[in-house]
Amino acid sequence: MTVHPTTKIQNKWHYVLHTLFEKPSVVLIGGHWKTGKTDFALLIAETMLKLPSWFDPEGKTLVTEAASNIDTFGTYPMITDLISLRQWLYGSSKRKLFIFDEANVHLPSRRAMSGKNVAIVQLLAEISKAHARMIVIGQNPMSFDKEFLSDTWCRGIFIKETLKKAQLISHLVNHPYVFENIPPTSIKFDPYAVAPFSERPEGKVFFKDTDKQVLWDWSHGKSINDLNIHAMQLNRLVRKYVRENLETDIHFSQS
Repeated sequence: MTVHPTTKIQNKWHYVLHTLFEKPSVVLIGGHWKTGKTDFALLIAETMLKLPSWFDPEGKTLVTEAASNIDTFGTYPMITDLISLRQWLYGSSKRKLFIFDEANVHLPSRRAMSGKNVAIVQLLAEISKAHARMIVIGQNPMSFDKEFLSDTWCRGIFIKETLKKAQLISHLVNHPYVFENIPPTSIKFDPYAVAPFSERPEGKVFFKDTDKQVLWDWSHGKSINDLNIHAMQLNRLVRKYVRENLETDIHFSQS
């Protein structure tokens, strides 16, 4: 891969990836149709899974797990809803990367107050807590929900100009970086397949714990009549669930 402008940094591609992804971050990829945006995101993922971190004394890589709403034929988990994404993010303390494709469809600024937009924007703060990174792909990043363009979350934007050329714009570097002769990813995927994403999984959600099943169904619109329980019984379940969850994060004052 050829990179301009020339600097004293030995591997400018690795330098840029370290700069963007050493800390929990969101990076955007934009560009016209069929310029290889998804292919480029997957190339970044497979590079980061092999690239040692600058700051980890144990020599761990920039990320150790990756997932996406892109179907990679089993190479990476395919996650297509917010609930499953949260479960994956918090399932372990490993450094994770999620590639979110077709953001122009799922996160348009003209629907900023839609339920899905609000829920995904709320997820931004959780990316940091989960020690995760996110790559967001779309033809026009300027049309994404504005929160994704904020320097608070966004560490840079790659503009894919052709299949083999991309430019990085970031407040973390003092000039744009242009990458040429970009190789294709080795990760197999269908470039014509839809990359779906929704607020919750398709179909019925089941819990082994019947109390949790009741709470789930109630929180998603079912009434006490639908659930065939008394209001006091639901009240006890809610109190118990809230108490148990709060106790996992309790702190005591020493004074």
